[in-house]
Parts: sequence; C-alpha cells; structure tokens
Amino acid sequence: MYDIKTSILTIVLITNTKVHDVNMLDELNYEKESFYIMDKGYVDFTRLHKLHTSSAYFVTRAKDNMRFRKCIPVRSIK
Repeated sequence: MYDIKTSILTIVLITNTKVHDVNMLDELNYEKESFYIMDKGYVDFTRLHKLHTSSAYFVTRAKDNMRFRKCIPVRSIK
C-alpha cells in the first residue's frame, strides 16, 4: 500500500510463489474513502464486495471472459 501524501509504502506483503496475489486482499484492513487500484487478476467479486462495503473504492481491469450487464436505476413515481 502506498501513501501518496508521504510517498512511503505503508504495507508490504511478501509471500512464497504458491500464494496467489488475490489472497492478499484478505490481509488488508480497508480504509474508508481510500482507492485500491488492482490488475485484472484481482477480480473476485466476493472480495471486491467486502472492499465496497468498507466504504472504499476500487479500480480494476475486466477479464477478457467477463460477462456483465448494465444496470439502470429506476426512479420511483410518486
């Protein structure tokens, strides 16, 4: 994790080669209103939902085989 105010790393996680990078998302304490920038290897919707419910934000690239649909909010009529 990188602190842009101080230009200093705040967290460094080092593992052996058998540990997949996405597992490191379980080791982080998400900071409210912080941004987490990840590569597409981190697309794990359960883990990303946990990040979302922590009031943090994430940006990632979509995998080539990702299927999604656009959701349009419906306004209630009163």
